[in-house]
Amino acid sequence: MNYSIIWSPKSLATFEDRLQYLKIHWTEKEITNFKNRVKEYLEILKEKPFIGKKPGKYKNTHIGLIIKQVSLIYRVKVIKKEIELVAFIDNRQDPRKIRKYTA
Repeated sequence: MNYSIIWSPKSLATFEDRLQYLKIHWTEKEITNFKNRVKEYLEILKEKPFIGKKPGKYKNTHIGLIIKQVSLIYRVKVIKKEIELVAFIDNRQDPRKIRKYTA
């Protein structure tokens, strides 16, 4: 029951934003570990797409923790067997800003 992973333009942009932030504040080793953690999480998602927690009332939308500072918002499209990556978010930001990605 493998699902395919679809990167939205917003997910690519927010992933790059997170990387740029990490490059300023973290070492290369930590950045490499972050990238590896994202790859590992996406591989797990292909097999178990519903492991992320549901953010309230939004249907088929889930939030998965990548690292303590960064989470991934994604949508599961059961009929198409796809997982659409919506955005990588900074967990320290205002929750009202996160809500705009889940709608």
